[in-house]
Amino acid sequence: MSGKLGRALDALFDHYVFVLLILAQAALVQFGVANALSTGMVGILLCAAGLGLRRSARVDLWIAVPMAAYLALGMASAYMTFGNTVQGYPSTHVIFFAIYFIMACMNGGELRLLKRLNALWAGGAAAVSLGMFLLQALSGTAGRLGGLLRNPNALGIFLAVGWFAITACLEEDGEEDALNRALRRAEPLVLAALAMTLSMGSFLAMAAGILALLLEKKRRASWQEVFGYGFVVLAKASLCFAAGILMYVTARQTRIPWFCLFLLAWLLALAASWGTFERFLRTYRWAAMGLSGGGIAVAAAAVAIRPSALATFAERIEMMENGLGYLLFHPVLGLGPGQWREWNLYDGDKYFGTWHIHNFLIHIGVELGLIAMAMLVIVIVRHFHKTGAPGAAAFLVHNLMDTSFFYCGITSLTLVSAGEPQKGGRTLGIAATRAVFVLLAAHFAWCCVYMVYTYFL
Repeated sequence: MSGKLGRALDALFDHYVFVLLILAQAALVQFGVANALSTGMVGILLCAAGLGLRRSARVDLWIAVPMAAYLALGMASAYMTFGNTVQGYPSTHVIFFAIYFIMACMNGGELRLLKRLNALWAGGAAAVSLGMFLLQALSGTAGRLGGLLRNPNALGIFLAVGWFAITACLEEDGEEDALNRALRRAEPLVLAALAMTLSMGSFLAMAAGILALLLEKKRRASWQEVFGYGFVVLAKASLCFAAGILMYVTARQTRIPWFCLFLLAWLLALAASWGTFERFLRTYRWAAMGLSGGGIAVAAAAVAIRPSALATFAERIEMMENGLGYLLFHPVLGLGPGQWREWNLYDGDKYFGTWHIHNFLIHIGVELGLIAMAMLVIVIVRHFHKTGAPGAAAFLVHNLMDTSFFYCGITSLTLVSAGEPQKGGRTLGIAATRAVFVLLAAHFAWCCVYMVYTYFL
C-alpha cells in the first residue's frame, strides 16, 4: 500500500505544473469575476512553477506583445482612475499572461496532456454541477443550472468551451487510454448540464463553434464526410440537450422532482455506453439524421421555457448602443475600469444596472480606451489566422453579447484549450523567460500586499 502511495506521490511531483494549473483553474472558477488578491495568490504559485521549469519559452509575439500592451494600458487606465494599478479588472487579467507563458515553456506532449486534463476539469465541473442541481431539485429549490459558477450564463459558456475541448482531445490520433475513456464519458454530462443552464447566448455560441468545427473538418475531408460528421455531432447534442431540458422541467415544473433521480441514472448509463452510441450513429446515418432533426424541437422547447430571452437580447443591443456613445469620450485610456456603470447611471439613457457592457470589445474600448481594444482585436485576428479552434470561436461569439471574458475561470479554460503559443512563435532565452516570470511574480506580490494593506488599514 505504501509503495502505491509513494508511486502516486512521485507521479504527482513529476507533474506538479499540471496539478497547479488545474488547481488554479478550479480556484479561478470559484472566484468568478476575481479580485487582485485572489488572482495574486494564484499567480505567485504559477510564477514559482514557471521558474521551477528552468526552460526557455517559445511564444507568438503577435499575441504576447499585444496582450502585454492591453494589460499595461489597462493598468495605466486604473492608475488614472484610482491612483493605483491594482484596483479594477486589468490587474487580475495578468493571470492570463502567466498561464500563456507557462504553456509556452511546454513541449508538444506536455501541452497535449495539459489540454486533456483541462478538458477533464470541464467534465468534472459539469458532473459536480449536475449533483448540485439534483440536491436543489430534491429540496424543491431548483432553477436554471448555475453550478460551480453560480451563474447560468457563465456556466453555459464554460461548458460549451469545455465540450469543444473534449471534442478536440477525443479526435486526436492516439491510443484509447484511461484519460480518453474518462473524457468520452464526460461528454454527455457536459452537454446535458449545458442544456440545463437555458443560456440562449451559450446555445448560439455553441452553434457558431459547431460551424467553425465543420469548416475546420472540411479542410481535410469531403463534403459527404463533413455532413455525416455534422449529423453525428448534432445527434449527440440533441439527445443530451433533450435529457437536460427534461430534467429541468421535471424539477421545476412538476410535482415529482424526485423523478430526476431516474433521469440522472439514465444519463449516467448513457455516459457509460457513450462509445457504443457514437458507433451506432456513425453506422446508421438515418438515426443520426433523425436525432439531428429532433434538435429543432429541443430548441423550440428551450425558447418556450424561457421566452424572456428575446427581450433580454434586445436590452443588450440597447446597452451596446449606449456604450458606443462613450467610445470617443476618452479614446486613449477610456473612462477607467468599472466606470461605465456610474456614467450610465447619470447619462439620462436607460440604466442597465450591470457592471459590464454585454460586448467585451465595446466595454474595453469604453473603459480602457481604443488602443487597448485594438490590442485585443490583434490577438483575436492572429489566433484565428493560426487556427480555427471551435472553442475559441464559441467564446468570441458569446462575448460579443455577454460578459464571460471577465470571468477568469472561463477565459483561462479557453486559453488553455485553444491556445497554441508555440505555433508560429519565437524562442526566448532562459534568462529572458525567467525575467518575465519574475516581473509577473512581482506584480502579483504587489497586488497581494496592496489588497491586504488596504483591507486592514
